[in-house]
Amino acid sequence: MSIITLISLLGVAFGVMVLIVVLSIHNGFERNLKDTLLGHSPHISIQSSYGTISNWKEMEISLAKQEKVESAFALVEGFVLLDSRAWQRPSYFRAFNTENEGQIKALEKMLDRDSFPNSSADFNPALGDSVRSASPVVPEEDNSDSEVRRLVPVDPADLPPGDNDELYGNRYVVVSSELAKSIGLKVGDDIRIIAASNLDEVMAVYSVPKKRAWELYTDVFEDFEGRLKIIFEISSEGEKSLSVEVTNAYKVFQQLLPMIVSTPKGDVETEGLEMRPAEREIVRKILDRLDFVDRRAGGFDYFPLGTKKGLLDKLKELRELDLERADNEAFRKIEKFVVPKELRIQGVYSDSERSKGPDLFIPITIGMELKGLRGEVESIGLRIEDPYEAEEFAINLQKKLGDEWIVRSWMKTHAERFQLVKTEKIMMSFALSFITLLSAFSIMAVMYTVTVQKRQEIGVMKALGARPSQIVRVFVYQGLIVGIGGAIFGLGLGLLAIRYREGIMAIIRGFGIDPFPPEFHGMSELPAEVIGSQLGVICVVAVILCLFAALIPALMAAFRDPAKSLRNL
Repeated sequence: MSIITLISLLGVAFGVMVLIVVLSIHNGFERNLKDTLLGHSPHISIQSSYGTISNWKEMEISLAKQEKVESAFALVEGFVLLDSRAWQRPSYFRAFNTENEGQIKALEKMLDRDSFPNSSADFNPALGDSVRSASPVVPEEDNSDSEVRRLVPVDPADLPPGDNDELYGNRYVVVSSELAKSIGLKVGDDIRIIAASNLDEVMAVYSVPKKRAWELYTDVFEDFEGRLKIIFEISSEGEKSLSVEVTNAYKVFQQLLPMIVSTPKGDVETEGLEMRPAEREIVRKILDRLDFVDRRAGGFDYFPLGTKKGLLDKLKELRELDLERADNEAFRKIEKFVVPKELRIQGVYSDSERSKGPDLFIPITIGMELKGLRGEVESIGLRIEDPYEAEEFAINLQKKLGDEWIVRSWMKTHAERFQLVKTEKIMMSFALSFITLLSAFSIMAVMYTVTVQKRQEIGVMKALGARPSQIVRVFVYQGLIVGIGGAIFGLGLGLLAIRYREGIMAIIRGFGIDPFPPEFHGMSELPAEVIGSQLGVICVVAVILCLFAALIPALMAAFRDPAKSLRNL
């Protein structure tokens, strides 16, 4: 074997080795990402088409009884402002039912006990006695095509604890390692969180106009007052009610309604006209009085006696509103409303920039407070036996629940992230395959050089009766030997590199280069996963490229005129 052929073989081996190492490490990253997501995310998420879910406790029990379901738990998610040690930063939280053992166990597996040895996912719920006055109803388990949501009685003892914080655990939190390391948090530290929705309330109070609404919109209110007087002056007074023509009452109602309801303004939703909360409440009460009507046949609305006086009194209150008193009352409400939630860090779970999860895991009732929910939740999560069957399970569950519910698997929820990983792997494989392709071109150049050097020998063989196929076979075998030898050698080198990757990384770090810092992938060692089918494809493609690279010069040599080849003998 010539030195040029040996270099070509080493080129093929190097290309195969690089592809195996890089793809195996990428597979490890992908597995790490999936494990992290499956650890802190529900395999299936169920949301109501109408918004929040009020009967979530019953739904938890019913869904947990479905085949292949390991556990069901309520979820509330959102953003908060975190305050700790003079650090303030926006953070994403996920609140779940801390009495759910399945979710707690999944969180336990993700705890970063290397960096935070005292980490725990035990929220220490202080359970109390919960007494139900009547048996609630839950969706019935049904394996037929009928909906799962049919209601049947259930034993109160099967239900989760009660509806307040004391029954759902105290104020502990599990934070992400990224958050903990970025602002220096550790287990046992106290943090404060403020709901993002609170900031809207604060801005609403601080952005009130300096003048009364009556002064800002004098024409609107005076016209409204005039219309009220007219329609009630021409009304018919009975023993218990006033009758007003429907069209007149409706026009007056519609005149004031846009002042407080949300109306689209370009791409922004505005809540009526600009006014103080106290003024908005007065206008709302006026509309409530106008809406409290007994509509009968004959084209008349019947209002209770005293409606006219009540409406005019409210308008007078709006016109003479004490601005200083109204503003002071609004600020007092802020002091009560914007109260940070004091939480103590119970544990730190491992995440990374590549596989980022929620910044905070908190009990469900605290999440309800932060989102302003009154006993409702935003969604219900499911953990199933085989998370990789989640898509099929979600489709079947969607058919059972119907269009009133939105069922999504974790694969769809994180589809964009996985598409990015897939695209990254394809582009990386495409780029690195050029190493093997260049080796194939080197083999082609070597084979062409050999055909030129051996043209007389080839001419003699053809003159003695050698067929073109026999000549082609000689060169193809040589290319095949280089391809197979390079693929096997590259396979061995690749597996060795993966086996001793940490030692190799230590040597590279010794030069001040760290291509895969632990902060990036969130693990103490570089992840890798060898997939047999990928190894087979890489080796077979390398051999085929070498085979084709040898075939082209072989065909040129086989069909060359033997007379021309023998002239220089």
